Amino acid sequence: MKKYIALILFLIAATVYFVFYHQDKALRFVPENTDILILVDMKKGTRQYISEILGHPSLIMEKNKAGGAPASLKDTGLKIPDFLQIFHLQGSPFSHWYSVFEIKDEQKLLNYVKRQEFISTENNTFKKDFIFLKISDGNCLIGTSGSAFESVAISIRSGETDYQASSFIDRSIGSISFISGPRTRNFSVDLHEHDIEIKNSFHPENFSQILSGIENRTSFFSAETDARNIRDIARLFNIDFTETAGVEYVQATAQLKQVNDTIITYGYDDHFNEIEKKSVQKILQPDYAFALHSADPEKAIRYFQEKKWINDRNQFTAIPFQPNTVVKNKKSVEIMSVRNPVKLPSKVGTNYIIIKNNPLLLSEWKTGSPVEKKIISQLECFFYANRNHEYYVKLQFKKEKRPLILGP
Repeated sequence: MKKYIALILFLIAATVYFVFYHQDKALRFVPENTDILILVDMKKGTRQYISEILGHPSLIMEKNKAGGAPASLKDTGLKIPDFLQIFHLQGSPFSHWYSVFEIKDEQKLLNYVKRQEFISTENNTFKKDFIFLKISDGNCLIGTSGSAFESVAISIRSGETDYQASSFIDRSIGSISFISGPRTRNFSVDLHEHDIEIKNSFHPENFSQILSGIENRTSFFSAETDARNIRDIARLFNIDFTETAGVEYVQATAQLKQVNDTIITYGYDDHFNEIEKKSVQKILQPDYAFALHSADPEKAIRYFQEKKWINDRNQFTAIPFQPNTVVKNKKSVEIMSVRNPVKLPSKVGTNYIIIKNNPLLLSEWKTGSPVEKKIISQLECFFYANRNHEYYVKLQFKKEKRPLILGP
């Protein structure tokens, strides 16, 4: 009898291991010209999901009563990989991302595509909104664009790469890796009950302490960055901000307000006399202050004038929100909105950006789906910090009763 019990326990343990822990770490669907790779450890995610279900069984019952659970990968006819692989190709637009799945049941996949109202285009390619899908050689290629489907399919067939998951992810539920030739920079992604952390730092608690010290500020936006970070951020907005400006670091803060904007149009009455028509609409208008610290503020002023970023009314035009004014001090150049001046926060001494959610933003967002709007409404703040080569990002969500992994 004891032998049977031992055998049953062994079989249960072996089943648990192979279902929840054993992993195929070969990444067969990552092309050689990938420059950004996102991995999700599906089995770790499954374990975390089950753990939260066991801890919150009533929430699952509520969700089922409200309309049932959403479709999962199991409903699509696709094989669930041990590591979900999402990649960006070198030289392609940043908005173009791809993933590849093995097809387990093609007819089931086609039924799913039909139910979701994808539109068939050509060569087994389907499209819905900004999602493209292609069936090719027993695989399903999914992307935010279909422009690279052929090159991705060729790369997969040729077996160009022999990437292993262990080179990119280590114990976290996900990872983001930047690949440049032989060099790879890995960032771990951890999903907690009410926040998501992305980091490459071995001491993330240092950044958490900074966040705890500034998250009680009432401003919508607050930042402090050194010259290197300024250049990196400027490049995102196609602004050429070089060292010749002489700016050493920047402090910034902003508040969001909704103001009335008067629109004047002209028409004609029944007798063809021109008449003026006024209408009022509400728009978002930030109140802000920037301090560009420099040992030589005059040098910074000259640089901005050469770039034609300061007009003849002493306004800084590189900031799209007007009106503002430029003030030169002994050790800084300050740019301030003129309607409601705001006070700069005290210096922290670390590169950081914090953006807090604001209901006004959601009210201005007209294109998002109800699910997307609900997720954004639950986001409390975005926090970024870095020191030397240590980077840290935290997405803090409101502390609702439902953990993040159980969905909105």
